[in-house]
Amino acid sequence: MGDTELSYYLPSRADGINDMSMCVSFRAPRHLFSPRRVLATWALLLLRHPLLAASVIAPPANPFETDYSDARFSYAAPSSPADIMRKADALAKLQKDVQVDEVFNAFVNGKRILGADRLSYLILTENHSNTDDHAEYILFICSTHSIGDSVAFHLLANDFFTIIAGTKIGSRCTATDLEELVRKEWQARWGSGSTRVVLPPPVEDRLPLARSMLRKAVGKVDFLNRAREQIVGPSHSGGHALPRTMEGKRKVTVQTFTFDEFTSQTILQTCKSQGVSVSNALFALCALAWSRTQLERGSQLRTDLPIMMYTALNLRPYTLPFDSSYWMTALGFFNVILPSFLPSRSRVGEKTSWKTLRSTFWHRARSAKAQSTRASKHPLVASRAREMARQRSETAKAFAVEDDAKELGLAMPPRTPTSPSSIIEPSTAPSTALLGLSHLGNLDDIYKHRDYPSIRLQTMAPAVRMRPGGLLLFGYTFAGKLTFNLEYDLNGFKDEIVEAWWRDVLRGFDELLIGKPTSRL
Repeated sequence: MGDTELSYYLPSRADGINDMSMCVSFRAPRHLFSPRRVLATWALLLLRHPLLAASVIAPPANPFETDYSDARFSYAAPSSPADIMRKADALAKLQKDVQVDEVFNAFVNGKRILGADRLSYLILTENHSNTDDHAEYILFICSTHSIGDSVAFHLLANDFFTIIAGTKIGSRCTATDLEELVRKEWQARWGSGSTRVVLPPPVEDRLPLARSMLRKAVGKVDFLNRAREQIVGPSHSGGHALPRTMEGKRKVTVQTFTFDEFTSQTILQTCKSQGVSVSNALFALCALAWSRTQLERGSQLRTDLPIMMYTALNLRPYTLPFDSSYWMTALGFFNVILPSFLPSRSRVGEKTSWKTLRSTFWHRARSAKAQSTRASKHPLVASRAREMARQRSETAKAFAVEDDAKELGLAMPPRTPTSPSSIIEPSTAPSTALLGLSHLGNLDDIYKHRDYPSIRLQTMAPAVRMRPGGLLLFGYTFAGKLTFNLEYDLNGFKDEIVEAWWRDVLRGFDELLIGKPTSRL
């Protein structure tokens, strides 16, 4: 495994932390989604993306002797078309009359679906079928985060719909025709007894390498300096977090809020007129909402400390080409840091005007844009991603030692820090993230709706099997509608603070992006 893969694999071993899923609801003709057609389509995708059908060979869980870097993926080539069809059947479940909330809850709160011998799984649910040969469906796909990311999920779902119902092939194919496509795909890949390597290389091996010792040294210094800025510099650290508690077992909920198409366009056009994206505005909105929530609840707001949020960076645009599969984990991370103070009042006791609040909001959205642009356009982005993956891998290995020792009932000495902070002088400025935020952009650029007109895609929602006390916010446009998914642990936060903050986020949309100034501060 590469460093990124290892950093996700090791924490997932016990309870599937970071396992990912994607759920698409749609309406379609029932004859297109017969069990034989679904399994043949899934088998074809398993052939094209072998990590989905791979397994993990893990080193022994001995904290004193194990080299956790020895964990690796293993792929057994299917011996025949029938063999890959059996594999598809083992990695899929077809069911009826199960609601989407039940599917989600089983994944995020129930017994783990995935494991070392099952890195991916597909569930197709048929609901509300009627006499006109149409039904409501839920396509649920999950995988370990060590093998895939959100971009891979959406590319895969689009391919699934294209194969099974596309105007060029799928809608004209019988189940037998689709099984013949599986046979041809298997023949092309394995029919000649090929033993070629088929698993894609880890993302670190696909990022451009520094070609000189000097460039490598510059990259490491840049990474350490960047870490120092965010850990030590008071203006670059985060000092705000939603207050957490542990009140019983983890209980994750996924709250979805979708704007209609007209309002979605209004929000998009408003952001465009200000020279920012919805993603930039969302950072500013989350930070502003937190400050308002704190003041409205009578809590102390540390205006001397800024608010930090972390987000993922898609590394695919920076990788060297690899034609065989898009299914991989290609993520880096960066922070967006914004002020926590609210605009000052004109007179003592006077509330901040909506005009002043709006001006402050757009200024901070432009600041978020500038930070995001610097992170994604930096000439050392590949070096930064590689160094961060190495650091996260080392941290994951250190925690794996502790986890295995605890499982075996062994005492461990205090862990030696491996992060950059261990080589940077201490600071009184904390470095805490408010939440993880990921805006996936316009997913309608990935889903080619016109290629499968017999399917009407309705909603899409991601979910992650998270740690206790986790909090993630996803944003995206799907089927023309701007949607936000808030996922968090109901038992992990105090005094309904997440619900209060989320109400202020939604209120901010009304006031600042839609143009309904419903309240004042």
